[in-house]
Amino acid sequence: RKKAMADLIRDAKRTLTGQPKSQAEELEDQLCEMCPKLTYTQRITGFCACWGGGYLLAFCSTLSLMDYTEQGIRNFAALYVLGNVIALCSTGFLLGPRRQCKKMFHPTRRVACLIYLVLLVAVFVCALAKVPFGVVIVLFFMQCGAATWYAISYIPYGRQMVKNFFKETCCKSCKK
Repeated sequence: RKKAMADLIRDAKRTLTGQPKSQAEELEDQLCEMCPKLTYTQRITGFCACWGGGYLLAFCSTLSLMDYTEQGIRNFAALYVLGNVIALCSTGFLLGPRRQCKKMFHPTRRVACLIYLVLLVAVFVCALAKVPFGVVIVLFFMQCGAATWYAISYIPYGRQMVKNFFKETCCKSCKK
């Protein structure tokens, strides 16, 4: 409600002062107009379909690993990334695309989100471009780490807990 009120006040100031919307705000409004208004049932259905389908695709991609070839690993990486992207889009049904993007690019998780998204694209492109599969594997594990760090950013004090855990377990033996 605070957000709606702030938008209302901002729009009222614009109307009174005659100040035009910025190009970014215009683009945001145009993109949001492309997304239809959904009922609660449609939102839940869309979320479940994307989330379930995305993670099912990511899980089924492991079947590609039964083929112990470079092509099997490439297929795994590409399908896994595609499944993650579909699952990531699922929350757009619950929150709406504008609110989801604002949450994703909130200052506390902006860098983690960008690294995660860049690595998703890098793994996908490298898997399809037949880059040496060792590079694809390294990028894949980096992407998993980035996804974990990004997800932890939604848990209050989550990152601090993970840091403290590693300080107390892994790093403690290094100090001796």
